[in-house]
Amino acid sequence: MRKTNRALGVIAILAAIFALAGCADQGDMQQLNQNEFTLRGMIAADRQQIDALKAQVAQQNDQIQELQHNATPDSGGNASGMNDRVASLEAEVKALQAGLAATPGAVPPPGAPADSVGPGTGEAPPEAPAAAPAPPATPAEIAPTWPTELDQELADSATADDPGIKIYRDGLDAMKAAKYPLAVARFTKLQHAYPKSPLSEPAEYFAANALFETGGYDQAILQFNDLVMRFPKGKYACAALLREGQAFVKLNDRIDARLTLQKLGTDCPGTPQAASADTMMKDLASD
Repeated sequence: MRKTNRALGVIAILAAIFALAGCADQGDMQQLNQNEFTLRGMIAADRQQIDALKAQVAQQNDQIQELQHNATPDSGGNASGMNDRVASLEAEVKALQAGLAATPGAVPPPGAPADSVGPGTGEAPPEAPAAAPAPPATPAEIAPTWPTELDQELADSATADDPGIKIYRDGLDAMKAAKYPLAVARFTKLQHAYPKSPLSEPAEYFAANALFETGGYDQAILQFNDLVMRFPKGKYACAALLREGQAFVKLNDRIDARLTLQKLGTDCPGTPQAASADTMMKDLASD
């Protein structure tokens, strides 16, 4: 009998050790997923910065071409001033190109030397293939859920007494009327004026959806990512992850789309959003 009890005790200890090990592995995996999610938010911010620099370079180049076109021999004394302006703009373009080349993941802008890619690489980028492959098929479009959620928020806000409820209600009304820029402005004002308000989470969620609807997918990704970071167990965390994955698909960033949808499946098992993510993952895997 003593031997039996001792054997049972050893088995119980081993089971406890394995359970603790499993918890540790799960904790490490969650931390890894969190680090990965934070990194993807940083990458999205870098992409937004690169796009802004490219837009500045294009604008300055347009101004240079316009001034060069207007600087005709008949312009007399104005030609010297135009030439000075062209030289100044060319200097600004070179400075912008240098900043763009120093941005992680940037490619040299038109007219820039090939060795300007990245800080101190000294190597030209690989040549593009002669014929680009056909783009992969777009995953099936999943209808957004925010219109239904918006109606519910409108109904709930009718009896709410939060200090920021008027601003929030104005944002909901603008969203309902498809006045998306106005909706973003109102929701942003609410978050700045009442950062501790329980309305801050839905305000950020609907602001991100408004950006999505206007084609601002990069900005929407940043908002959805921030929402999930701040409210990982919040009311709209799962819906935000799904919309973030859809925004990555819109940008044809299928790697980040898969990573986001995988996180959704892990964090929100058994939810309608997880089922939609599974459908999207199958479509992405078939490309």
